[in-house]
Amino acid sequence: MICAWRIEYEGVLNQILSRRKVRRHTVVDDKDRNLFLDTVGEMSQRFEGDVCACVLMDKHYHLLIRTPRANLSKSIQWLGATYTKRFNTRHFRSGHLFLSEA
Repeated sequence: MICAWRIEYEGVLNQILSRRKVRRHTVVDDKDRNLFLDTVGEMSQRFEGDVCACVLMDKHYHLLIRTPRANLSKSIQWLGATYTKRFNTRHFRSGHLFLSEA
């Protein structure tokens, strides 16, 4: 699959959507919701992004992020990998959690 390059700019609003890889839930309970939101908060601090909105559904999420630096791809990659690792550890599972989309 060939994906289009994401052109990153400083100071713009970016809408991010990520869906669950298989037909299972991305969050199972309130602990998973808190884990996801804590991970989003860490991402915001680590990559200096301003999370303006976050919608967490059972099988996908939406984020609206303002990036003062052109580092959106790195921050979303970190979020996906970190949350997946934490989710998998908590639920004694392995493998990918989210689809890769252009």
